[in-house]
Amino acid sequence: MRLIFALLLSSSLFAAAPKETVKLNLNTAIERMIKHNGELASERKGLDFAEGRIDQANAAWFPKAELYLLAAPIFEDKGNALGTVKDYSKWGVFANVKMTVLQPLYTFGIISEYKKAAKSGYEVEIQKVKTKQAELVYRVKQFYYGVQLAKDLFDIVKDGKEKMDSAISKAEDMVKRNKIKREDLFSLKAYYAQITTRYDEAKRIYDLAKKALAWTIGLSVDSEIELEDETIIPEELDLKTQDEYVAETLASRPELKMLTSGIDATRSLWQGQAKQKRPVFFAMAYGNTAYSNVRSPQHNTYLNDPFNDLSGAFMVGFKFNLDWWSINALSKQSKAEYEKLVEAKDTLTEGMLLQVEKAYREAVDHKNAITYTKEGETNANKWMINAFLGYGMGFNEARDLTDSLKAYFEAQLNYNMSIYNFNMALADLTRYMGKEVVPSIKY
Repeated sequence: MRLIFALLLSSSLFAAAPKETVKLNLNTAIERMIKHNGELASERKGLDFAEGRIDQANAAWFPKAELYLLAAPIFEDKGNALGTVKDYSKWGVFANVKMTVLQPLYTFGIISEYKKAAKSGYEVEIQKVKTKQAELVYRVKQFYYGVQLAKDLFDIVKDGKEKMDSAISKAEDMVKRNKIKREDLFSLKAYYAQITTRYDEAKRIYDLAKKALAWTIGLSVDSEIELEDETIIPEELDLKTQDEYVAETLASRPELKMLTSGIDATRSLWQGQAKQKRPVFFAMAYGNTAYSNVRSPQHNTYLNDPFNDLSGAFMVGFKFNLDWWSINALSKQSKAEYEKLVEAKDTLTEGMLLQVEKAYREAVDHKNAITYTKEGETNANKWMINAFLGYGMGFNEARDLTDSLKAYFEAQLNYNMSIYNFNMALADLTRYMGKEVVPSIKY
């Protein structure tokens, strides 16, 4: 029995806040969760990180430039190649500007592999967001149906409490007229105590279920929630065949898409790291200018004059990374990640399809259970009515009345639980397929 009440958060999470009244149906509750839920917003930040990796991979084709701006005090030193005169009493300035620009021209597949890995990684993050959204949509349904079920439970117990109030009132009058035994009255009051306890419990569960729903959709837990339909009803759906749902799962489930993209990403990363052994063909430009007002410029080409200089060059060449030990280690790690995902793919896929099969069969069983429990509720209601009439006329004992009430309330609870279980089985099916199966639920 998958009641949500064990999942409700402790009251310590429910901080005081100004009350607001919000009217909801299931669609608006889901839409609000998608817009305001903090967990989903946090998961979306992974997309920004993945976009940064794509930008980083693309930037590998951009020119790499370095610029140095230097300045320093320096003493006077005048002269030429044959002799100089230093004067430490006179000081001036030395300024230097250096710049290099390196442009990759051809990388033999290195950058291309990293770009593929980054794009596949971005797709992984997209599917992570969809997976988190599916998880939270499931949680909203769980709490939404749970609020409806809790309200029905509360109404059932309230109805039982009112019926017992009436029965005890009649019993007390009948005891005074010696039409029933005093033990019958005690029996009714004992059962009434149980009903009262359940009444308080049902009210608490209902209140907590609404708080949990409010928290999930981004509202203050003290917000007043009104459901457009507080009574739980079966979702309208003509179930397809199991094979149809399985086929849709293979095309729609985010975890499967994430697995496929993860395999592509790790394969490209492995190939990119392995190709680091290949050279990079590049073009490079170099420029340098230096000036000092206290040093003599040297105009001889064969003299090195670092203090008054203007030079530059343009060239092409190959760059080799000879740290093959590190390259081998990194590519080995990436290859292992790739092979691990490949080996796990079939097993994980089969497990996901088994989840779909389980949810489908449960949906079929619970749909049938709705019919059976509805018939049981109808018969229990007839029994209870006859028991009340017989008790009022003195034909039945108190035990007959309490037995009929127990059967009636249990039948009502079973009927409502079968509806809840059916709706949650559809929620499971939606979550495991990665596609909403109930036509009326749109988000």
